[in-house]
Amino acid sequence: MSEAATSKPASNESREEILRAAAELFMEFGYAATSIDAVAERLGATKGRIYHHYASKADLFFDVQVAAMTRLSEEVEPIARGGGSAIARLSAMALRHTQIILTELPMQKVAVQGLERHLLGASAATKRLRSVVKMRDDYEALFAEVIDEGMREGVFADLPVKLATKPFFGALNWATVWFSQRRLQSAEAIDDIAHALAAFALRGLLKVSPHEAAAQSPTLRDDLG
Repeated sequence: MSEAATSKPASNESREEILRAAAELFMEFGYAATSIDAVAERLGATKGRIYHHYASKADLFFDVQVAAMTRLSEEVEPIARGGGSAIARLSAMALRHTQIILTELPMQKVAVQGLERHLLGASAATKRLRSVVKMRDDYEALFAEVIDEGMREGVFADLPVKLATKPFFGALNWATVWFSQRRLQSAEAIDDIAHALAAFALRGLLKVSPHEAAAQSPTLRDDLG
């Protein structure tokens, strides 16, 4: 194997470590109080390692958001585009979305809550900010399309699609505000929370009974039943 082939994965791994460390600091201290020095210290590395990948803190911040949104899209879009009823797909999408949020909280908290208000005065950031907003909008549109389909099937409440989608997302994403993993909390316990939260959000959309919805959603059958 060539040197170039082996160095690329190593470079990607280094970038991912930097993103995880930066996300933790953005989550804990906010954008303004986080510095490249702090990221380097968290990693036990030199500033040069960070600057090898990122020219500025703003670049690093945006890449955290892009990485988080890419992760969600890659996991959820195949479910949205797959087969099955609207209830089956939306429940599986909501569950996977929530599982990722709860298990990858620092990255996802930065993406969900956003810190772009700190950057609005920087004209150089405008283009990148628009690209992140578009990623969020495109991702939300996946859910809106399935919700709209469910309305046409008669299983979801008759509401303007946007009015249904925003609260649905709000119920899921609010976990970035109240959830923090307890010491020694098991993966199974976290997954139980994800199931309960996804089922809670889905119930708010239902036009049919929870029992009927459970029959169409093996993913959340126990939670809905």
